[in-house]
Amino acid sequence: MKVAFAHGLWSSTDSSKAAWMRQQGWEVVTLDMRAYGWDQAAQTRVVLDAIDQHGPFDVLIGSSFGGLATANAATQRPEADLRLVLLAPAFGYDALVAQTLGEQGMKAWEKTGEHAFHPPGWSEPVVMPWSFMEVARTHSWPSLSHRTAILHGSKDDVVPLANSEQMALKHTHVSLHVVDDGHRLHESLDELISLTRLVMDA
Repeated sequence: MKVAFAHGLWSSTDSSKAAWMRQQGWEVVTLDMRAYGWDQAAQTRVVLDAIDQHGPFDVLIGSSFGGLATANAATQRPEADLRLVLLAPAFGYDALVAQTLGEQGMKAWEKTGEHAFHPPGWSEPVVMPWSFMEVARTHSWPSLSHRTAILHGSKDDVVPLANSEQMALKHTHVSLHVVDDGHRLHESLDELISLTRLVMDA
């Protein structure tokens, strides 16, 4: 099975999820999600390139911010035969960032034009331009037109389960699968086996 994997915002091509998929014998094309930049439009472009240049894929798999980029890319290829599995996708990312920073933090970011984020485990902060937020506001809720399965943890403290529930309610061909896990879903990767079969058999 050939899959494209889009890692999360603070992750990398060395993702443990991609390594797990390869252990299953899958052919995994791990996308360098920051090849064109940090914002959602740039990362969506990475997935589009993979679809157009390295496809066809049996399944597109995306995690968190990469899941959002995978959904946005699929939205731009409505005629393509695509199957998606999204892991705790970052739907509603614009509101999540605003909630984290608060009103004053958002105003300061817009005024100065940049904000420094310090990802967990990183030695240096990442300075994001205000355009990152402007793009997030137009890319946080894509319209899904392909068969999609979402895996989301009930204990996710990064992206609320309610955001995936909202997407599943809005789209009849999107199925939501809730597990007793956190945002990283490291205890639930075995679920990918059944979810990939689910979207491929649809």
